Amino acid sequence: MLFQVKDLAGDTGAIAAILRAHDANAQVTGDPAAGQIDVAAQLTSSQVITALHDAGYEAVRVSEPRQIHVSGGSTCCGSCS
Repeated sequence: MLFQVKDLAGDTGAIAAILRAHDANAQVTGDPAAGQIDVAAQLTSSQVITALHDAGYEAVRVSEPRQIHVSGGSTCCGSCS
């Protein structure tokens, strides 16, 4: 799940620790320049947002980027040819 985090200081370790308090196996990667984190966890997006909010972070879910259709590629279903 991709989230936009306001004032992301670049320390995704602190955010990972926050989320691991709710899911010990949570994985967090971040892009401080974009202010985004990618979370892989057994949490809903609402649970992630609430946990971050409770820790002082403002976060919103970002729509996952859609895969680009490439004819003949692995995303091609063949229905538009």
